[in-house]
Amino acid sequence: MRRRLFARSSLSVVAALALTLASPMYANADSLFIDFETPAYHVGTIQGQQGWSGSLVVPINPAIDQEVVLNTYGYKTFGGQSWRMSNAYTDGAFADWPFSPSLANEAGETDADNGGVFSGGVRQRFFGVQWDFASTVPGAQQEGLQISTSPDRGDGARMSFIRMRDNADGLSVEFVDYQDRAPFGSSTSPTDGCGAEDDFVLTTIASGLDRSKPHRVKLTMAFVDGPRNDVVKVWVDGKLSHTGTSWEDFFRWCEGTQNSRTVDSMIFQARTSGGEAVGTLHHGFLFDNLSYASTSGCHTGKGEGNVGTSTGKAHFKFEKNCADKDANVEEDSASQQFQSTSINGSTFDVDTQTLVITGAGLSNGLPVVFTMTAVDNGGLIPPTFSLTLSDGFAVSGPLLDGSIFLE
Repeated sequence: MRRRLFARSSLSVVAALALTLASPMYANADSLFIDFETPAYHVGTIQGQQGWSGSLVVPINPAIDQEVVLNTYGYKTFGGQSWRMSNAYTDGAFADWPFSPSLANEAGETDADNGGVFSGGVRQRFFGVQWDFASTVPGAQQEGLQISTSPDRGDGARMSFIRMRDNADGLSVEFVDYQDRAPFGSSTSPTDGCGAEDDFVLTTIASGLDRSKPHRVKLTMAFVDGPRNDVVKVWVDGKLSHTGTSWEDFFRWCEGTQNSRTVDSMIFQARTSGGEAVGTLHHGFLFDNLSYASTSGCHTGKGEGNVGTSTGKAHFKFEKNCADKDANVEEDSASQQFQSTSINGSTFDVDTQTLVITGAGLSNGLPVVFTMTAVDNGGLIPPTFSLTLSDGFAVSGPLLDGSIFLE
């Protein structure tokens, strides 16, 4: 089988932790965060690093121009290393292109096909992914540069599609979905779902993006049983840019299987159909801060980092899973130590990408109530974190370092 890196969301265990986690929903949510930093990643091809590979036991084609590189490009949010890829080499294959590590739990419709060996675990109904990308040549256009990525089960059965380009007016983001138009496909007339009126539809959802800055793309997929009803949303730099559907009906009607496919990872490609640009060799796009998760439909969040204070900085860490009680908040500074002990509730604003958690905890050993707010600003500016305690302590501000991922 394909090499896989299984990672389950888990709360950190510290001496002050008094929150007991028992909800079965917690075990059914999976997430991965990949920042391509040492010691997990080293400079060179990503083949074999932390579960990256081609499909099953197939290695990544060495002709593909990709590698983990030192961040010499000045992008502060990319840390010390990033993953670089270009379209100096292209082809139309799938198996030997880079697949990211698999989640333990796949996502898809009830009867979606996982191929038996490509994905597995407890099937979830939602999948979310986000990543940052930036040009390796921020001061000039890389003519013809294009890279695509798709949620996948590990063999090229893509269920959605995002392509990033470098155009004369700046960077752009394209989205492709499959649209089954009337007469609709059905179990009795499947060919009606794969007629001349049905096709893959390309939509440019962002253009003219500043090539001297990183940009964040976020994609969410809600898998709904039955045809023509999956919901796919795409954000670019924190703004909801497009709502479409998946590729479910391509597989259902054009492949003739009458079911869709599962997803558990991402495939990154330079398809020949998108164009080859040999001049991008050793350049192309940088990718960083890749996060993805499969969930049962709730909103989850995870973050860790430092925010400034009047006397220095405060370190925070939080994780929110499907059930409200499945959350944990920590803060540690020179004068204050806080640890949540119970969670009263949480709210999540999709439009502003804001998570608010309320509950009780211990501040320097004494009981308090708290309100925590985390905002994912889509990569345009750093995420923000705030924590207010009933004893008067408060910390708030943009992250000095670290990350926040909300889904």
